[in-house]
Amino acid sequence: MILRIRVALAVAATILTPLVAMAADYEPPIVIEEAPEYVPVEVGSGWYLRGDIGYNINKTPYDFTLFGVDTRNTRITGSIGAGYYFTDYFRGELNFGFLSNDRYDATVGTTTLSAESNVWSGMANVYADLGTIAGFTPYVGAGLGLLYASNSVDISGPVPAEFHFRDTQYPLAYALNAGFAYQVAQNTKVDVGYQYLSAPDLEYADVESQTIKKGVDYHQFKLGLRYDLW
Repeated sequence: MILRIRVALAVAATILTPLVAMAADYEPPIVIEEAPEYVPVEVGSGWYLRGDIGYNINKTPYDFTLFGVDTRNTRITGSIGAGYYFTDYFRGELNFGFLSNDRYDATVGTTTLSAESNVWSGMANVYADLGTIAGFTPYVGAGLGLLYASNSVDISGPVPAEFHFRDTQYPLAYALNAGFAYQVAQNTKVDVGYQYLSAPDLEYADVESQTIKKGVDYHQFKLGLRYDLW
């Protein structure tokens, strides 16, 4: 009887020893969790870019004739900007633009006279879009900003005719806008508008009266493109 028990224990030991060794070498499987789905962020949603060219329909203060010579006036304007749609009916913009350039050059005897005026604008505008009908979206708007106006006068000739003058101004300006946009592509609109821009405190030299006056305004028709960054 004892012999049979010993034989049974020996057999059991022989069978269990490899199983214990295998259990010691066993490593649990590696579980890889499923990665979350990547969702791209719409960085440009609501933003748009714009560019415009325009034409000043009114004369600048420096459109004059002196000593039989006319000034050379640039009435073509241009601007670039960026905006944001706060709602489907309300948006805001920041614009930087060129407003006017006036040059005058004349020679009288041995004296040469040169003068130049440049005006640039930086404006913050808000617009109300009045709904879309057949692809056309009319709008009205208003803006506030600053102008950069530089003027120079140079007179050269026999002493004491030598004279040089430089002046720079940064007057406050406001604008009133109206127009319409038309959708020509998924993210692109053509913008046709009118802008009245006024700087009541901008000083200029009135050549006819030979006095300094205040107040300059611009009546512009503008054609531009708006590109939505969707």
